[in-house]
Amino acid sequence: MQIELQGISKSYGRLAVLKNCDLQLESGQLLCLLGNNGAGKTTLLRIVSGLLSPDKGKLLVDDIELSLKSPEWRRKCALVAHKTFLYQNLSGLENLRFFSKLYQHDLSEKELRDRLAEAGLARAGDKQVRSFSRGMQQRLTIARALLSNPDVVILDEPFTGLDKDGSALLMRMLADLKRGGAMVLMTSHDPQAALAVTDGFVRLSRGVLSEVVWVDGRGWSEIEPLLYDVSTPAFEEQSDAGETSRSKPVLGPTGRLRTQETGTIGSITTPSSDCLRPACGSGGRGVTEE
Repeated sequence: MQIELQGISKSYGRLAVLKNCDLQLESGQLLCLLGNNGAGKTTLLRIVSGLLSPDKGKLLVDDIELSLKSPEWRRKCALVAHKTFLYQNLSGLENLRFFSKLYQHDLSEKELRDRLAEAGLARAGDKQVRSFSRGMQQRLTIARALLSNPDVVILDEPFTGLDKDGSALLMRMLADLKRGGAMVLMTSHDPQAALAVTDGFVRLSRGVLSEVVWVDGRGWSEIEPLLYDVSTPAFEEQSDAGETSRSKPVLGPTGRLRTQETGTIGSITTPSSDCLRPACGSGGRGVTEE
């Protein structure tokens, strides 16, 4: 199976979050979506999963146009979001049993316990989810998403809360999904963690998706320069119209980080006031660095 997103755009008021984004994905492939906080990665994943409507754009599945909101497409997808949306007063097994019925895949007790074992939760399956660690809840969330044997698996920061063993387990699950013919689209702030199972990386910046950079046996040190322009200034702000403005950061007298165009954008630690050289004629106030 092949899916193709064409011209996906999304705005909130005057803020353009996604601008004519195109993406292709085939069975057995895993693409990792990169981008800074607030770049729009979660928005794109929600659109792909059918939870959010784009302003424009379309989806092609094997060259046949399909609505992103259609039940047929949603049945093909599984989404692991930031929040787990697990029932805290139910056990891990009871959560899987409930969602298997909700997904119209009424699995047997043995099948459900096998899914728990695959997620490394065999001994914790009868305990209330509220007693689970963050990493255990994340593994249960992933196991729940895979109950329907989806063709497309969408993962928003799946390594969140996982320890070393949990990350290794997730890597094996991703590799198994690919071998089974599923396609995977995920975000990550640690692209090296999933490099071994990743086929390609794509970066979302200022609402625009880059071309896919295929791994092809290369290490991260070779891939990173192809994704990131090292000449890009560290301080970039997006205006209400969705355009990026660049400005020189300056330090205000109260220890607030400012830019000449956009004003205060954050706090930083500064020396005490008596360590700052008084400005001539300023009444003893600290100097503002321009």
